[in-house]
Amino acid sequence: MSHEMIAVIVFGALAAVAIVMLVMERRGIAARKAARGGREVDVSSLIAFGSAAGEGNRKKTDDKDG
Repeated sequence: MSHEMIAVIVFGALAAVAIVMLVMERRGIAARKAARGGREVDVSSLIAFGSAAGEGNRKKTDDKDG
């Protein structure tokens, strides 16, 4: 077996592993989205509103000053 053929096999194996990992990640994202009822949670909303954004409640209930 030549060095070129070994390189092709190694590159093919790396590409296959990358594709499998991508598919698994996409399925994980879909499962987490389904667990949230199909809603997307924006990271900026989590920063601004904390964990209440993940529950769909975007009004500040902890603010007792105003």
